[in-house]
Amino acid sequence: MPEVPAPVESPAAALEALDQRIEPIVEAVARAARDAGSPAVRLERALEILFDAYAGGDPAFSALVLEGWVRAQRDKQYRLRLAWQREQLRLLLQDILAEGAVRGLFRSGLDTGAVAAAIVSAAEGCLLQAATQGGAVSPAELARALVALTLRGA
Repeated sequence: MPEVPAPVESPAAALEALDQRIEPIVEAVARAARDAGSPAVRLERALEILFDAYAGGDPAFSALVLEGWVRAQRDKQYRLRLAWQREQLRLLLQDILAEGAVRGLFRSGLDTGAVAAAIVSAAEGCLLQAATQGGAVSPAELARALVALTLRGA
């Protein structure tokens, strides 16, 4: 008996599934960014949330995001949605970094936008590693190193 292929999910349904998985991550990072306390502690918490989500080893999440990136090459709705989600994360991290820089907790002259973008990119890299069984540096170590690089005196 021939194998029956799995049903192909419509692009709209797949985009909705992607939103349902990423929006809670954005919301959790937003809560961490708004919490009281030191920007350094808030940054650590935000990175913990982000890296746990992207490198948590959930194959369904990894597949959903990776498929989203592939679809974004040919589908404007995916491109816009993924860019919006990524930008939300970047802006939240940039806000934490900017506050920490103003308070003198983070390095002088820190380019908060570029550092926030690098952090999001590192988390996305962990998502790729999770899909291929990990890398040499754990996501937790990577997050700690990124926080350390922002601190004054680093």
